[in-house]
Amino acid sequence: MPTLQYNPEKSRTAVASQSTGWLLGGIGMAVPLILFALVWSYYAVNVPKWDDHALRAFLYNFDQETTLSGKIYQLFRQHNEHRIVYDRFVALLDYQLFGKLNFRHLMAIGNLSLVGLLLVFATVCRREGRSVTLVIPIALFLFNLSHWENMFWGMAALQNFSVVLWVILTFFLLIYANRLGLAIASATLATLTSGNGLLVWPIGLVLLALLPNEGLPFRPGNSTRSKAFLPLVIWLLSAVVVLGLYFADYEKPAGNPPLRGTVGDLLKGWLAFTGAAAEALPLKSSLRASILLGGAMTLVTIGLVGWQIVRNRQAISRTIQQRLRAHSGTATQSIPPLTLFFWGCALFLLGTAAVVAWTRTGFGLDLIITSRYKIYSLTLLAVLYLLVALVVGKRIRPVVVAGGLAGSFVFAWCAYLTFLDDSIWFRNWQLTNQFNWTYTTNQPVAALDSVTRHYSNPAPASYDSYLGAIYGAPQRSVIPLTLTKAPFGYIAQTNAETDLNVLMGQGLTRNAGTYILLRSSQRSYLVPVWQNQRSLRQTHFLPQRLFSNGFKADIWLNSLEAGTYQLFILQVTDNKPATVYPTNQLVTSVGQATDIKKNW
Repeated sequence: MPTLQYNPEKSRTAVASQSTGWLLGGIGMAVPLILFALVWSYYAVNVPKWDDHALRAFLYNFDQETTLSGKIYQLFRQHNEHRIVYDRFVALLDYQLFGKLNFRHLMAIGNLSLVGLLLVFATVCRREGRSVTLVIPIALFLFNLSHWENMFWGMAALQNFSVVLWVILTFFLLIYANRLGLAIASATLATLTSGNGLLVWPIGLVLLALLPNEGLPFRPGNSTRSKAFLPLVIWLLSAVVVLGLYFADYEKPAGNPPLRGTVGDLLKGWLAFTGAAAEALPLKSSLRASILLGGAMTLVTIGLVGWQIVRNRQAISRTIQQRLRAHSGTATQSIPPLTLFFWGCALFLLGTAAVVAWTRTGFGLDLIITSRYKIYSLTLLAVLYLLVALVVGKRIRPVVVAGGLAGSFVFAWCAYLTFLDDSIWFRNWQLTNQFNWTYTTNQPVAALDSVTRHYSNPAPASYDSYLGAIYGAPQRSVIPLTLTKAPFGYIAQTNAETDLNVLMGQGLTRNAGTYILLRSSQRSYLVPVWQNQRSLRQTHFLPQRLFSNGFKADIWLNSLEAGTYQLFILQVTDNKPATVYPTNQLVTSVGQATDIKKNW
């Protein structure tokens, strides 16, 4: 009679194969992560943007409170439509550890959420018995410059990246790890990170209801109806408590557009948000491409969910009957964990797209595909790829993975080239903002307020070395510019008469480049420029060929103090003195708006 015998040679081969898979997968995932980290480290600056000021204001208000209840109130205090407890806690921890709030630290912690998200997908892959090499395309989808706004903005990185991690980690903990307590903790973090984290509670309830009794986190010896429903009850009670705290003293924030647009506009907004990843591709209309890609992704997602429901209809029915009858034991048929995980991710990502379309379409469809929302589009791409790669047959899987590798590599490279100018401009915008609120007179004397000095340090900036040029006499040679009226003020740009041989084009370095310098009798302002660039086809997809001579800049008059300003060009080159050129152009501002509502 034949018997099964241990084969040490076969066992060693299997272990070696698994080790090789882990090694190749680890290297493949690490390469895009390291490139992402190097680009971030090179261009990121410790300068706050918009809501970052709210975190610094939180630290001030937190210190002013003399009671524990007052400090807790400051942590949970409403921010726009969100409760940003997680973001505030990280800011407080950073301040307590380092003595100053450092916005690069906030960016780094937020960006690490992408690493956590990648690890969740890799763990799902391993739980499904597949090699982590399948996850390399997901690393390429997640780690690229499509996220330039989030990755270089402390508050945005903490909020927009982290909420996706907490929600998807919650689904993993419920479905694969059977850890209800940890899942509730993760869901609570999602809720206290961003408003769309609220979606985790109804979606999690559905997933819990569809888990078989033996797959639930509680496994009583003698199952009764009450015990069969215990996880659902605990989840519901947790949701009631968390949502009750969330909406306690909640006020609807002003600022959302009263007109949301037509049904067609909302549908376009929903699809554009879902397909926003398409903006990285070298296509004529980014908005149209996003709508088309979003439509395709939405149809595929809904089609897959529908197909899975039909295919698993008997398992769904038996799971519900088993729960209602409080029957334990091994189910003859249950819904695969990967299917439930996909349903949870799809509901959250498409649900978030619907919420954003409803609340933001009135601001304009172009805002829907902004960089800080792209994490949702790219995560859905990653989830769709992961599902297909895991469920296809063994013979087809190499083709799917190869296609995923090729497609994700091309996408990531296009994203780096497409959004490199945005990243450089954003760095310059942050530093020029810092200059504008630091130097508020006609002398190179810093004038920061005491609260700012107490809670954060100014970022080291290249302009520190050429303040003499900014406030000194300009060159005699005039460089003409075209000044065009715009709703916000003026657009200044080079023209046919501009001597572009004098103006050095923007390179890949972080400090060299061109700025607009505005001077009045009272003070000076710096304005960043958008360097002219070639199309990706013209560059042959090489970053060193991306920029060409010439630029344009947006001059927002409501950001200037009242006065008449001379317009100059500030040229900064590496290892050379900065040079200021006159343009013989004047702009006049009536002053900064006084009725702007701020949340910091």
